[in-house]
Amino acid sequence: MSSQHKHFNLFNPDANYDFVGRRHLYYALTGLGILASIIALSTLGFNKGIDFKGGTKLIMQFDSAAKVDRHDLQGTVTNVLQQATAKKDVGQVEVQDFSTGGGGSSDHFSVVTELTSVVTAERRDQLTAKLKDKFPGAEISWAAEGEDRAFVTLKDPAKVPATYTAMREVFAAAGFAKVGTGSDAESQLDVSLFRSLQMLQSEGKTDEQIKVEEKTLRDAKSKDLEERNDQRFTVVVEEFKGKLEAGVATKYGKAFIAVVSSTAVSPSVAGDMLSQGLVAILYAVVGIVLYIVLRFDIRYAPGALIALAHDVVLVIGCFSFAQVKFSMPVIAAVMTVAGYSITDTIVVFDRIRETQENHPDVAIETVVNASINTTMSRTVLTSLMTLLTSGAIFLFGGGLIRDFAFAMVIGVIVGTFSSIFVASPVFMWLHHKFEDRKAEQAKTGLATKAGVHAPAA
Repeated sequence: MSSQHKHFNLFNPDANYDFVGRRHLYYALTGLGILASIIALSTLGFNKGIDFKGGTKLIMQFDSAAKVDRHDLQGTVTNVLQQATAKKDVGQVEVQDFSTGGGGSSDHFSVVTELTSVVTAERRDQLTAKLKDKFPGAEISWAAEGEDRAFVTLKDPAKVPATYTAMREVFAAAGFAKVGTGSDAESQLDVSLFRSLQMLQSEGKTDEQIKVEEKTLRDAKSKDLEERNDQRFTVVVEEFKGKLEAGVATKYGKAFIAVVSSTAVSPSVAGDMLSQGLVAILYAVVGIVLYIVLRFDIRYAPGALIALAHDVVLVIGCFSFAQVKFSMPVIAAVMTVAGYSITDTIVVFDRIRETQENHPDVAIETVVNASINTTMSRTVLTSLMTLLTSGAIFLFGGGLIRDFAFAMVIGVIVGTFSSIFVASPVFMWLHHKFEDRKAEQAKTGLATKAGVHAPAA
């Protein structure tokens, strides 16, 4: 006896639903969706996440036995920032827990805040005035964005170590105990030290020998710096990290281990990241369209392009309308949606081409309808499974992964719609245009031949 494999089909593959008969309705729905998205983007804009707005990212380490709650830590960080800045609105604060791999007895949390500074404009003015009192004739300026960095140019050169001490005293008296100091002279010495350390490592010496000689070089640098004079100095206020560290330590006690790392992203850099992310989406769409042209032919490409534009614009429009945070994970989700949608479209296009080759005399409307009907079960099952997974992450996930899942949920819905109701009807319309042109050219050619061979009267 021969065994037959039966496959589950959600839709009857022999069905004959008229998907392209109402294509004008689908065009209208597509147009309305794109128009609504454009209006939302032009009026509401993006609710930019910290990735695209600027801020500070810290990695905090806790004892895993304490079982620190992510939402509780977010509230603690918000309270610390409110107290440090004396403001109720401290902007976005996002906390995400993650594993560093390899097990261990500690948990790590990524803490991202919109703030990069606890030094207000008023405090900067006060510090500028105190620095000018301490160093008459000095020119003081502050970094336009990012960390709290003051640039001090003295009227006359002064001893570097003594100037460092005087600057720290000014900031400590203003309530900023944690500051870093630097100068052009020290930067030059650091460059020489770095070159010397590189030479040591290239000489093939043992680690112990390198450590001994490195200590000698650093001691020589410190001694040399004591004799240096300079005019150009910098002071960096490190209070932001310090206040957060102190506030979290007060709340969690011994459960808090340390702030492992701290990184500030300025608004201009964040703006560049947004531009680069949108350009990446554009490049991905162009690459996909080129692939369609090479795999099929030119009449398939416009349908794929319109479907892709439909998906990307609607997903981004939904983020604008719902004012969900737009961040780097969302850019990744949009590109994932583009890939998912085009895969679905290619399945339908492949079936259209195959059916057309097997039945060249059948009307194109019948070919397209039959192709969509035979792939419908696969399309819906794939979309449904992806939708269920993304929906579960959206409902039960948290932080940035929830925003990613939101984009996927919207993307799966609009991507499935566009593959069936946008790409295929557009292909069919173009097919008619190409065939009409071929017929017109053939008719013109026949008329020309008839004119040439007609006997003279």
